[in-house]
Amino acid sequence: MMLAVGTLHLVAPQMMMEAPAIQLTTVNHRHLIRAALGGAFIGIATLFLLGLLRASMRTFALISIAVLFSGFAFGRLVSIVLDGMPAGMFLAILAFELIFAGLAFSALREEQPGADR
Repeated sequence: MMLAVGTLHLVAPQMMMEAPAIQLTTVNHRHLIRAALGGAFIGIATLFLLGLLRASMRTFALISIAVLFSGFAFGRLVSIVLDGMPAGMFLAILAFELIFAGLAFSALREEQPGADR
C-alpha cells in the first residue's frame, strides 16, 4: 500500500491532495509532496518489502513499521487534541496506523528468542 500511495504522490501530487482539499499552487508545493510523500513513501515501502523478502532484514523492517506507524498515529492524535477532529477519512487512516503498529509490535515479540508462544 505504501508503494502505491508513494507512487501516486510522486506522479500525481494534486490528485492525491484533492481528498483533503489541499491546493498545490506553486512549484514548491508540488516539490514538497513529490519528495516528502512520494519519494519517502516509496523508500519506506522498499524497506518493508526487503523485510518481507529477506529474513535478515525482517526484524529491522518490523521495527521500522512499528516506529513509523506509531509516529504517524502520534502526530494525528496530537493534531486531534490541538486542532480538533479531522475528516472521517483521516480517522480511518489513524485506525489503520494503530493496527499496523500493533501488528508490527506483536510480530516483533514473536521474533524474539524465547518469546512466549
